[in-house]
Amino acid sequence: MIVIEDKMQNIKIDEDLCIALGTFDGIHIGHQKLIKEAVSSAKSKKIKSAVFTFNKHPFNVLKPEHNIKIITDNKTKVQIFKSLGVDYVFFIDFNAEFANIMPIDFIECLHKQFNVKSIVCGYNFTFGRFGTGDVDFLRKYQNIYHYDLKVIEKVTLNNISISSSKIRKKIEEGKIEEANQMLGYNLFFYGSVIEGKHLGNKLGFPTANLDIPLNLCLRNGVYITQTYINEKKYPSISNIGFAPTLDCKERILETHILNVNENLYDSYVKIEFLKFIRDEVKFNNIEELKKRVYNDIYTAKRYFELDNFCLH
Repeated sequence: MIVIEDKMQNIKIDEDLCIALGTFDGIHIGHQKLIKEAVSSAKSKKIKSAVFTFNKHPFNVLKPEHNIKIITDNKTKVQIFKSLGVDYVFFIDFNAEFANIMPIDFIECLHKQFNVKSIVCGYNFTFGRFGTGDVDFLRKYQNIYHYDLKVIEKVTLNNISISSSKIRKKIEEGKIEEANQMLGYNLFFYGSVIEGKHLGNKLGFPTANLDIPLNLCLRNGVYITQTYINEKKYPSISNIGFAPTLDCKERILETHILNVNENLYDSYVKIEFLKFIRDEVKFNNIEELKKRVYNDIYTAKRYFELDNFCLH
């Protein structure tokens, strides 16, 4: 899979493309249906499949005061796109200039710069200045610019329509199991293990530490997780936040892998979130913290035992 991050006008693709258009925050079951359609259509036409998305959430450019939290960062998105069989991923630089592009100029750029022969998008997809482009606009010009158009209708789960905003709310409420159902996979973060302050070792439970974006919508607190190292799965417990008892200054993801103590510095790991246990708390002293962490670990071990969790 080829990943390109740049301004739209700087990209030039010579191969014919079937392109999926969208923000794709979370890449939930609706997004997956759309992307799978693009991949399938590309294969049937013997052309390449592509995802056209953005390097930042559009609302955080158009309405920065809202400070939209993201469900998935770009590294994590790449892992999901790759698993869906996509050939190209374009992270377009979403800035004020791009936001002001006229809808017809957007379509012309897809035609000339991206060699688009087929477009797949959601029923509510909008584009161009003030969102004045929509699926009707795409239909109007498809014969002029010689592309097929496939529009994916609303996707529901238990008669509830699926959207990134609903999933975001579930995650922020700590309702991870419900969010995972809407996503169609376990919410995860993919990143490189960094060297921390070795506080976990001193407390008796070593952790793998990962930097996470400040605007990742995961609620600060403790989670039951499972961690993938070189595609092997391990039960784990994770904390997201600022470790207030230890007065840390940066938001970080710390994961204690149960019954494993390896040096993972610079290794890439995948951490899946299964259940929210509790909010982050500032304890009166280190002993109180240790007692609560051991209790959290016991809760995690019970969770995996009850679910017949086994190592692969």
